[in-house]
Amino acid sequence: MTRIFLTGASGYIGGDVLYALKSAFPGLQYTALLRDQDKAHAISKVYPDVRVISGDLDSSSILEEQAREADIVIHTASSNHIKSVEAIARGLTAPGRSKPGHWIQISGASVLSIPDIENNAFGEASDKVYNDLDGADELQNLIQRYSAKRVVDNLILSLSPANRPKTALIFPPIIYGRGRGPINQRSIQIPELARVTIQRGQGVQVGKGDSTWSNVHVSDVSSIFVKLVEKVLRNEDGELWNENGLYFPGSGAVSFGAISTHVAQEVKNLGLADSASVAEISHGEADSLTPHGGVLWGTNARQVAQRARQFLGWVPAGQTLEEEIPATVLAEAQKLGLK
Repeated sequence: MTRIFLTGASGYIGGDVLYALKSAFPGLQYTALLRDQDKAHAISKVYPDVRVISGDLDSSSILEEQAREADIVIHTASSNHIKSVEAIARGLTAPGRSKPGHWIQISGASVLSIPDIENNAFGEASDKVYNDLDGADELQNLIQRYSAKRVVDNLILSLSPANRPKTALIFPPIIYGRGRGPINQRSIQIPELARVTIQRGQGVQVGKGDSTWSNVHVSDVSSIFVKLVEKVLRNEDGELWNENGLYFPGSGAVSFGAISTHVAQEVKNLGLADSASVAEISHGEADSLTPHGGVLWGTNARQVAQRARQFLGWVPAGQTLEEEIPATVLAEAQKLGLK
């Protein structure tokens, strides 16, 4: 029986990935790493056949052991915790394995924003669009150029060919939609923008609001994980892993100015603001409103998702970001006790 070791099951992405995997492959053997006992009980209640291991990302010996025993490691708990990644790498390359394991690692589209950060170009438009198939070399060069900031991506791409696990890195842009995991069902960028708009009674945009990220429904991110696992189960490798294992899941692109306007209008529709006006703020002000707000709302990260479509048959099916904004705003208002 194929053994899957998953981190991040209590999180937004990991919880949705576990839901999608259990729905698609209920008969596989799942082990989840959780540090919080209450969250562990919540996972066990929903998925009684999932084996829960107590530990956190600093539990190197546990991570190494579980990776050594697993056929597939799915690491969604963090995209920048190098110690946990090093432990997983040791486990997947340990002597005595009958065959190399597979490793699916969450990353993030903020790697595409680094040039904007360097140039202090917050809220500015860019015509740069990255591609994960024809432009895969450009993405790898970007990771290597900024290796100090992308330590996890760089380590995975730099693994020695000897006994190397088969790896896939997934770079989601704005993720939206209600997660299907039992614990954290809330994303960050749009819910935080909605929260700030409600609390201020006015929308905000960084600078001119012309910066643009691609976006994707959380269920469509999970679908890529499912399709990669399906390839493993079918022993279909092809051009799917390692230097070919770089996946963009973006399926749309909307400027942050337009997103802020949509959010402000929904806040007004709920009677929580007198107008749908949007104010310009600096990236420093954005950082004061939410962690890394200047980057999350004020940079560019546009991507074309070719690889998953061509090699996995992936087709995004979730609602659009614009369609999800009313529900997101309402959920934030309810969370604040205003509806």
